[in-house]
Amino acid sequence: MSQKNVYKWYKDFKEGRERVDDLEHSGRPSTSTDEQHVNKVKELVLKNRRLIVKDLTDMIEISEGSVKTILKDHLGLRKVKSRLVPKTLNYCTRSS
Repeated sequence: MSQKNVYKWYKDFKEGRERVDDLEHSGRPSTSTDEQHVNKVKELVLKNRRLIVKDLTDMIEISEGSVKTILKDHLGLRKVKSRLVPKTLNYCTRSS
């Protein structure tokens, strides 16, 4: 963390802030990582684990970043030897 951020956090807490969670802010909510898109990505990946992110973006018509977020954060998948597998299987595939 930079010195500038340390001073900012110090000032915020000294002024009464009690939590480190992000504060509410204006902005556009994410619409590409909704339940419908998560389910569609999951369905496609379970049918063919050799799909690449570009294929998924073309099929579902959402951004590459959104597809990567869905794969990693929502489905807990990771690419290993050109296959999408659950993160818990990474250690098994590395030893073989």
